[in-house]
Amino acid sequence: MAETPRRIVVGVDGSLGSVHALAWALREAMTDGAEVEALLVWSDAWAITGPPSLFGAGREGLHRLKATVADAVSRAVREVPGSEAVKVTERVIPGHAAEGLVAESESASMLVVGTTGLSGIRRWMLGSVSQHCAQLAHVPVVIVPTPGHRQPVHAGRRGNGYEEGEAGSEVSR
Repeated sequence: MAETPRRIVVGVDGSLGSVHALAWALREAMTDGAEVEALLVWSDAWAITGPPSLFGAGREGLHRLKATVADAVSRAVREVPGSEAVKVTERVIPGHAAEGLVAESESASMLVVGTTGLSGIRRWMLGSVSQHCAQLAHVPVVIVPTPGHRQPVHAGRRGNGYEEGEAGSEVSR
C-alpha cells in the first residue's frame, strides 16, 4: 500500500511574507516528496489591511483572490530552483484567516505562515494570524519572516533556506 505524501499547508495573502513562506514550504517539500497547499482564507477585514474584500464582489472578487494565490505560487516557484516538480494545490476559502488555517491544519503535517509586518491599530484590530496559528494549530507551525523583519522561528527541520540570523475551487499543477 502506497504511503500518502505529507501535506504542507501554507497561508497565502499575496504579501511578500506569504511568498517567502511558500518558498520555504517548497524547499521542505523537495526533501521528501511532500505536497504543498497554498491556501488563501479571505474575510471582509481585508478591506482594512490589503487585498480587496469579497463583500458584494461576487465572481469578480473570487477571481481576483484566485489570481492572488496563483501569482504567489508562481513567484515562489521562480525563487526555488527545481521546485516545479512539487505538487502544489491552490485554494481560496471564506472565513477568518487564522481560524481557517488552524482548521486546515487538522489534516496537514505542517502549517507554514509568513509575517506581514502589521503593527499598531491594524494588529490590535485584527490580531496576529501567525501567533494564533502557533498557539492553536494541530501540527508543527513554521513562521517565516519577511526579509528585513524578525528572526525566523523554526518548529520543524532546519536547513531549508532560512537559518537563524538570515533575513530571509481548487487548482493543481
